[in-house]
Amino acid sequence: MYRRGKQVVGQDLRGSINGGLYYDGAMKKWVRALVSVGVSAGIVVLVLCAAGTSAGEVLLAVANLGLVTWGLYIAAQLGQGWLRAVRYRLLLGGAGVEPPGAARMFGVALARNMFVDMLPARAGELMYWALLNRGEGVRNEACVSSMTISVLFDFVALALVLAGVLVAPLATAGGRGILVWSMGGVLLVVLVGAVALSIGPAWAAAVFRRLPARWQQWRAVAWVEEFMDKLTDSFRQVGRSGVLWRAAGLSVGIRAVKYLGLLAAFVGVAGILRPALAGLPVWQVLVGLISGEGGAALPVPTFLSMGSYEAAGAGALRLTGVSAADAALVLLGTHVASQVVDYALGGLGLLGLLWGGRKRVAWAAGIALLLLVLAAGGAVKWRAQQKAGAREAPPAGEVLPMEPEARAALERAWGGRTGFIVWSSTMFGNHELVRLDWPSGQITRLTQNGVVDSTPKISPDGRQVVFARSRREWVSCRNFTDWDIWVLDLASGKEHRVAEFGVEPSWTGDGRAVVFQRGGQSVLQVDLQTGKEAVLLAPQGKLQWTGPSMDPRGGRVAVTVRGGRRGTSLFSVPDGHETRVAGGCQLAFVPGGEWLVLVEDGGRLKNRICRVDRDGRNVQTLLDMPGEWSHEYFPRVSNDGGLLVFGASRGDHEHDTADYEIFLWPLGALPEQAARVSFHTGNDQWPDIWVQPAAQP
Repeated sequence: MYRRGKQVVGQDLRGSINGGLYYDGAMKKWVRALVSVGVSAGIVVLVLCAAGTSAGEVLLAVANLGLVTWGLYIAAQLGQGWLRAVRYRLLLGGAGVEPPGAARMFGVALARNMFVDMLPARAGELMYWALLNRGEGVRNEACVSSMTISVLFDFVALALVLAGVLVAPLATAGGRGILVWSMGGVLLVVLVGAVALSIGPAWAAAVFRRLPARWQQWRAVAWVEEFMDKLTDSFRQVGRSGVLWRAAGLSVGIRAVKYLGLLAAFVGVAGILRPALAGLPVWQVLVGLISGEGGAALPVPTFLSMGSYEAAGAGALRLTGVSAADAALVLLGTHVASQVVDYALGGLGLLGLLWGGRKRVAWAAGIALLLLVLAAGGAVKWRAQQKAGAREAPPAGEVLPMEPEARAALERAWGGRTGFIVWSSTMFGNHELVRLDWPSGQITRLTQNGVVDSTPKISPDGRQVVFARSRREWVSCRNFTDWDIWVLDLASGKEHRVAEFGVEPSWTGDGRAVVFQRGGQSVLQVDLQTGKEAVLLAPQGKLQWTGPSMDPRGGRVAVTVRGGRRGTSLFSVPDGHETRVAGGCQLAFVPGGEWLVLVEDGGRLKNRICRVDRDGRNVQTLLDMPGEWSHEYFPRVSNDGGLLVFGASRGDHEHDTADYEIFLWPLGALPEQAARVSFHTGNDQWPDIWVQPAAQP
């Protein structure tokens, strides 16, 4: 009884110990995973902060990559995957093993590409061994010999790429130090690897045979000794088979195809995020890409190599004269785009392997490719619909009464000033211009028709309003074509059209001309007396100029840049010199031109209103609403420079249809002192404000 109880106690104790060890192991894995995620997140945040942008900007750039860029990179990945499969089959055959079929090996190569960067120091390469041994029944020594020879030849091919592409430009561009170090490092790895493969397994087997007899009785020691002997024979058999030269040639082809795809991805991302980097010489881009790959191979605890890739690549490009912040940002976008494709293709390859059979692999790849194409087509169509805006006009909504507390808050915000606010609202059915006068608080309807009146701007003297009117019953604000520019005289109520096919108007500082954009392709200025138009910004490729605002002091125009890239910029007129300001949108000069206002990412409900110095630098948060109305847009500063009027929603973004309300805020006050102007459950947008100047003594 005692012995049985002791046995039970011992079993319980061993179970507790084993359970504790399992728990400790699981905890260590979770800790390592969290550390990796934390390191990657920290580096990525530093990259975004240094570049003055956001993660959303990078993802938007990746989403906006053209079909040509995606097609080139996907074709390159499929090409290098197929070349890898041919090389693997060649080396396995040289080792005396019947390799898996071409389709199966292609699936292994694609899956290997997916796993290789999952773990630091490219430990994911071992998945090739696991897939071949466990999934295809290939002997361990043949798996290891083909894998290690492939890795060695990858470095040989890398050395040839460096020698063939980088020697001439680096030698004449002050990059001799980079050349010497990179070539020396690669050649050292090749030399050490060649020596290790040629004598390493035989030496290891000899060492294990010299171990004490009691150690050689251990199963693990005997297995290692036997495996090293088999691995030695496998290496020798491959060497005698005459396949190494062909494998080396395939390795050069793999590297060439791989970097062609990465070059396409880099140029595509740079064209959106940092256009200046899209024009870098090939050798310079390759410096960043190869260095990034080297950084990803380091034993640094990062998640999917995020952070280590960008840091190493940006550091190398910095030595060639490129801004480290800009380089890291473009490399981050390139990394994200490449990972999307690599994991998609790797998942398809793994799916084909799990399904079985050559025909099944072909069917699985075909069906998966078809689904990928359909998904890509659907994503493109969805993106196009998003860009096109709402298809239907929003409902009118319900006008709510202004409570005494709200009126008191609005009175405090006006601060004794007299003036009026104009905006576009659906409170009378479709979008019409409405006006609120203060201190009466009366709302009047300024326009009445069956189309859309939007983006009103009050003239510097407060007597006129320029606005965009749609050419048909419903047109989204994202449509830049079907609009005309109109001017409304507030005293008489008379309207007249000043330009056709124009949208997003604003005034020049003297009030004699109106600036607008046409079709997103050009920014023009129309003289109100003569009707003559002058081009301020001409079409430039796929880029779109939106929301133009003329410097009241003349000589510059602020725009939001869309299309091929996203951000805000200042352009000199007429030479077109660009000053990149930030991401975000709706960059505009304030009356007098002392500074600019901007809607930027990063606020409580994803955005905030910022102040920008007149030279386009030093972006600072101006207002981020603390309450539920914290999705701010449409900022405008009053002519006296003391008030900010803007729209805000509870988080809904679509300008055409969301329940935006109009708010008024005294500049420099606490955010909580922003007062609500409109009380309407429909859509209220694009406000502007004019304050009656104080009477002169």
